[in-house]
This record gives sequence, structure tokens and C-alpha cells, in this order.
Amino acid sequence: MRRALVIQLARLGDLIQTIPAIEAIKAADPSLILDLLCPAPLASIGRMVPGITSVLEWDGAAWRRGAQDADTALQLRHVREAEQRIRDLSAERHDRAFVLNQHPRSLLAGALLARDMKSPRLNGPLGERMDPWASYIRDVACTRRSRHVHLADAFCGLCGVRPTGKPPRINVTPCVLPVDIEPIGKQGGPWIGLIVGAGSVERLVPLDVWHRWIEQFLETVPDGRIVLIGQEQERGRYLQDHLPSSMVGRTWNVTGRTTLPELVTILSRCQAVIGSDTGPLHLAAAVGVRVFGWYFARAHVHETGPYGTHHWIWQANEISDEGNSAHDGVRPVRWPIEETLMALTQGKVRPIEGWTVWAGQCDRLGAYYSEAGRCAIPPPEREDLWLRLCPALG
Repeated sequence: MRRALVIQLARLGDLIQTIPAIEAIKAADPSLILDLLCPAPLASIGRMVPGITSVLEWDGAAWRRGAQDADTALQLRHVREAEQRIRDLSAERHDRAFVLNQHPRSLLAGALLARDMKSPRLNGPLGERMDPWASYIRDVACTRRSRHVHLADAFCGLCGVRPTGKPPRINVTPCVLPVDIEPIGKQGGPWIGLIVGAGSVERLVPLDVWHRWIEQFLETVPDGRIVLIGQEQERGRYLQDHLPSSMVGRTWNVTGRTTLPELVTILSRCQAVIGSDTGPLHLAAAVGVRVFGWYFARAHVHETGPYGTHHWIWQANEISDEGNSAHDGVRPVRWPIEETLMALTQGKVRPIEGWTVWAGQCDRLGAYYSEAGRCAIPPPEREDLWLRLCPALG
């Protein structure tokens, strides 16, 4: 029986956006045994991905230490040690590796762990020619143009498969939470998860903005509850400490306190989650929770919007003025506080100056977003890209 390996060594959000490719690979060959190589801290999430038989854990810390210790005199020894560390990940070579990162460590892992490799580089890890889908992903990252194919669906193209058109899901196995946070989701409601941090500084929503959002939500929804989510404990502590005493008991701060399985359990108990473009936002979507996203800086809804059909994303308009280009990222002056609250509590979406609002959609070519108030018509450029980059799958 054939065995294949999906290699995704990037962050949480990238791992979640790899799920459509995993599902598409399995749909194309249901008998294929499919394993996953991912960073060790994300292994627990990898084991929740449907279709994955086993998860190989990449020790990124050990890899970085080896790179830092290497010097010219010891270069060959360090190369051999790195090669051995990769080979130790699996007792047997896989028949094929699907490599989704362009970093040399991912290409090396694919070459050593599998007999055949589908990767961003054609003709092996040292090849100079890039796969058409890898070129597309690189061009989007560098030029911020041609975002007609979602990153998760571009991963599918890179693997040589077409998206299934279904929103990705992980297998949620509820775990026992610490006693003091076990009541989350079990009293009052609705419970809203608020992601206070982000993977990069430019994607952080200002604390005073989150503070206003929390206060207005708790004033508007008398039985409402807020769960502060993320690794940024200082931000979570600040928000809770600056709330009126009457609202503190309705706000639960779990920042920096949960394992990933515990976070999945907490997200599954929320009725909705709000945040910027960050890993936990995509994790919430994969759990099946409705997501309200604020996309700004260099985040773009058509590229990395949460994958699914019931999400709303506010996209800050790009600025092309000299000295403040789209390449530099967008920093909003006004934030969609009242607009998000109205969408959450009343199901109504209204415009706001400086932002556009988008609704998630799915079809046979994967995910796309349609502007609020307009028909959900897939962008014709997306099908053209599939036909051009992979005619057999278009």
C-alpha cells in the first residue's frame, strides 16, 4: 500500500490552510496512507486533521541550534548531522512527499524521506525552475497582486490536485479544561472568543479598540460573555484590568494559559470568534465556529481569508498614495466596532468608510469571497488561473 507524506513546516495558520490539500489528496486516492510532517508544537493539531494516519514532529529548535553552531571547518559534519536528524523522523521512506514550503529544510526533508517529491521546485531540491503554483504563491507574496486563488487552494494546485470545495474541518475531541476555566461556554451566552494578539506586530489591533469593542458588546448583550484568546498575556491582562468591575465577571482571560487541544475545546464552545488574520482565527474556522475578521496591514481576504461559507471579513482599503503604499501595509484610522457588533447581534452588515466587507463562499475550485450586498459570483480570473497553471485540473 502506497504511503505519502505532506510537509508543512510553517506556522499554525499555514497548517490549517493545508487541510484542503490533504483532503483533496485523499479524495484523489482514498487508499493512500497519508502522514504529516509539521513543527513539534503543532503536532497535536496535526493529529486532528482528517485523513492523516501519523504525524512526524519537526524539532525546529534543534535545527536552529545546529545551524547556529555550524561553521566552515565543521560544515560537513553538521550537514551529516542534519541529514541524520531528518532520516530519524521515519523508519521507512515514503513513496511520495508533498512539500508545501520553499525553505531548503523542507526540500531536504522531502528528498530524504521520500522516493519521489512534489515540491515548489521542479527537477529535485536543487532545481532552479519553480512549479507554476509556487511561482504564483511567490508573486502574490512579493507583489501583492493576482490574489484570485486562495492560498489553501494554491497548496492544492502545488500538490497536483483540485480542491474538494468543502470547508476544511478538524476532528474536535473535547478535553478536560483546568477547573477555573471549565465553566466557559456552559453558562450565559452568547460566548464570543476575542483573539487579542497576532503573529506579527503590524497585525495587532490596538488595545483601546479591543477595549471599546468588549465594553460595547457586553452593554449590548446582557447575557454575553467574552473569552480573551492568544499567547499575549500582557495584552489579555490589560484588557481585563481596565474593564468596569461589573463586566470583569463576564470576561474570561485564558491568554498564555492553554495548550492547543484546550484552545480547540474553548473555541468549540464559542458561538463566534473575532480577530485579525492570525493562526487561532483559522483554527476557529476549522473547528466550525463562525468567524468575524479584521484584515489590515498586509493581510488580504482573497489570499488568506478563513476558509468557509459563514464568515464575514472587514478588509481595510489599500492605500496607493506615495509614501504609504499597499506594499507597506494598511493601518486603519477607524475600526469597524459598531459594524461588527451589528453583524454579530443582528445579522446585518453595513458599510464603513475605509473598509469593504466580504462573505466567504466555496465552489468546485475552492474558496472565494464576495462583497457584501452583491451576488456571490466567483471571480472569472480564478478559473483562468487554474486553466493556465494546471489545465488538467481546471
